[in-house]
Amino acid sequence: MGFDGMNCPNCGADLPETLTRAKMVACRYCESAVVLEDDALRTAGEKGVMAEEPSLFVLGREIRYRRESWLPVGQARFSYGTGWWDEFWAVDGGGEGVWISVDEGEIAVERPYEIDVTLSPWQLKRGENVSLNGETFTVTEADTATCMALRGEFPEALHVGQAYRYWHLSGPMGRLVTLEFSEGEFAASEGVWVDPYLIRSENAGA
Repeated sequence: MGFDGMNCPNCGADLPETLTRAKMVACRYCESAVVLEDDALRTAGEKGVMAEEPSLFVLGREIRYRRESWLPVGQARFSYGTGWWDEFWAVDGGGEGVWISVDEGEIAVERPYEIDVTLSPWQLKRGENVSLNGETFTVTEADTATCMALRGEFPEALHVGQAYRYWHLSGPMGRLVTLEFSEGEFAASEGVWVDPYLIRSENAGA
């Protein structure tokens, strides 16, 4: 069940028609983040203020990369030690969800990734090698980020002001794994870096 036909519990406005199996949506009319739990809606704090920045990615506007297409439906902004970056939740041409991270011109596209080992944060030091699903990855970045603002819809509940520990791991053939640690649990996504010069939006021509 998604948010179709439901109203914001804070202001009563119609929530956007869902394109994915969303668990969270940021109301466009008030400052509420709304979470779906057990077929009921609840507010989960404020969605924050997101300053507009020039971007290849706009919610609701399809983009293409080589033979793939993605439709961004959610945008989260995170701050870290030296700045901030955006995470877009998007739907691909097959209806599956992907995360697209944009940080100072560097763009990575990742999908949810199931890991086959039990990890502890102390294992994940920069420069260390980690074996995941039979492949070796090297920890290249370890930091903490704080959620600044949200808009659109997401497959999980995010909270403005919450801090997330994260690690970037690099593997063979340009592979990338991102690990996040929050509330005692790891979440993982896996993907690749993409060339921003090959990205085309639906109204920019192919």
